[in-house]
Amino acid sequence: MAGGRGRTVVAVEGLPALRRRLRAVEGGLDDLRDEHRYVAGYVLARAQPGAPRRTGRLASNGRSSGTRTASIVRYGGARVPYAAPIHYGWPARHIAPHEWVINAAQSSEPVWRAHFEETIRRLVERTPGT
Repeated sequence: MAGGRGRTVVAVEGLPALRRRLRAVEGGLDDLRDEHRYVAGYVLARAQPGAPRRTGRLASNGRSSGTRTASIVRYGGARVPYAAPIHYGWPARHIAPHEWVINAAQSSEPVWRAHFEETIRRLVERTPGT
């Protein structure tokens, strides 16, 4: 589903409750952050070949990170301020969207989703009260 301000959000039902339970497991939240980092890196690796290339600056600007709550793939910044208009489009300027990150996330979803689900399964097994 799409979030505001150029964000795409995939909500995982029950994840906030799992995070609360993982606080009781040593390293549980760290494992969740590592999994989010893995998913973001996987999507970034699939997105970079599809990034537009005129000078190569935009294509080489991708970054990935993971937190306890999200996998994040970013393009743009002070040196590449045009990343969002290129990705999402800008109708007023006749710039068509080129959604290479969204396409990479969607096309690779079966792989990263299976990996994420397996990690969640392992984490649930480690939590007390399961």
